Amino acid sequence: MHPFRRVQALSLAFKPFREADQLAHWRDGCVRDLVENAYGQVPYVRSLFRRVGLVPADIRSVSDLAALPLSSKRELQDAGLMQVVARNARIDRLLDRSTSGSTGERMLVKRTWFEERLLNAFRWRVLREYGLGPCERVAVALFHGAKDPRDSQALFRLAQRVGVRQMLILDVLGDPGVAQTAARYAPQALMGMTSAIAKLVEDVQTGGYSLQPRFVLTSGELLTDPLRQRIGTLGSRIVDVYGANECNFMAWQCPANAEGYHICDDAHIVEVLTADGRPAAVGEWGEVVVTNLISYAMPLIRYRIGDLAVRGPDWCACGSPFSTLLAVRGRTIDCFALPGGRVLHPWEILNVIRPYTGWVRQFQMVQTAPGEIVYRVLAARTPAESEIQAIEQAARQVLAGCASFRLNMVKTIESAPSGKSRPFIAYQQAVVTGL
Repeated sequence: MHPFRRVQALSLAFKPFREADQLAHWRDGCVRDLVENAYGQVPYVRSLFRRVGLVPADIRSVSDLAALPLSSKRELQDAGLMQVVARNARIDRLLDRSTSGSTGERMLVKRTWFEERLLNAFRWRVLREYGLGPCERVAVALFHGAKDPRDSQALFRLAQRVGVRQMLILDVLGDPGVAQTAARYAPQALMGMTSAIAKLVEDVQTGGYSLQPRFVLTSGELLTDPLRQRIGTLGSRIVDVYGANECNFMAWQCPANAEGYHICDDAHIVEVLTADGRPAAVGEWGEVVVTNLISYAMPLIRYRIGDLAVRGPDWCACGSPFSTLLAVRGRTIDCFALPGGRVLHPWEILNVIRPYTGWVRQFQMVQTAPGEIVYRVLAARTPAESEIQAIEQAARQVLAGCASFRLNMVKTIESAPSGKSRPFIAYQQAVVTGL
């Protein structure tokens, strides 16, 4: 990134553009800088250009990016690190950011220390938008506390010494006293992986402690209704943010409570594409494709991140110049391919059974065969038979004979090795996992 643009990017993490034309001008300039550097320094990116007969001078704006091919996790893995990392980057000094592997494919992402700090600064900007003061405390709930030894925290520790950016990492699985630690810390904001937050809340309440943050930021996995209910027992405002390890932070629910998520347009270009590759219309769901404007060490240009989302309007109703998503709907691998060629996303079922699921503590929807879907439920209480039947009947109406549907009561629902909850498992994934 051009030195001047780096300085401007850092300033945006504190004070974003308020006018759409200013934001558009910034993004076009970032695209030109990014593709020029990536073409010259990253063999894999240069091969993408050559595949379609383009050079950097052909990509002058955000709209021009559509001429470049998409890249997938598998393609980057197959290319190897030496092909996807910039030649002018000291690979031994880059930070490692591994994806969770929830798709079955874990990928190592490389970033410089500055790129990581800058992306995190955009996350702190969101905390401020929700009302967090510079000297207030944040607790982060995770399922592990691993740190990269190359990720110097000197600047962060200095900030804490002077009383700003007070943050505590809570290892929900590794620390048996985590509930007491969280209660003593008394954070004004609680954030982290959605399932980790839910477990922390339950541990706090089981231990008889008190935890009263003003708001809770969930991320890392779908905020399903049962998870929202478990976290909601705190009585705090719950807001969802959308991110991925490859890109850090990408979108956040509108602070003014307008419908949908603001996309972090000054750090990323987020496209929502339908199955045939066209841009989704407003209200239409499709695959998320992201270009990270900040990462030069390992550029991600038109990267298929593996998620599904519903495209929103180009400007939020609250007056923000950021484009929007109306919903985030999980992984592309979660779609159920039904007999007869119909492709169904599990949310189509969830939307109709939601009125009848108040007793559901946790669930997992598994396609155990091409024509069979099982709704595995961990109950918060013993349901009446009529409540079970209401869910099954509503789901069968959506399926319209394309597949059977049944509800199974279970005692446990195991999480993935990353700690994430897997609410949906399509047939091919069910075969691999033995469900």
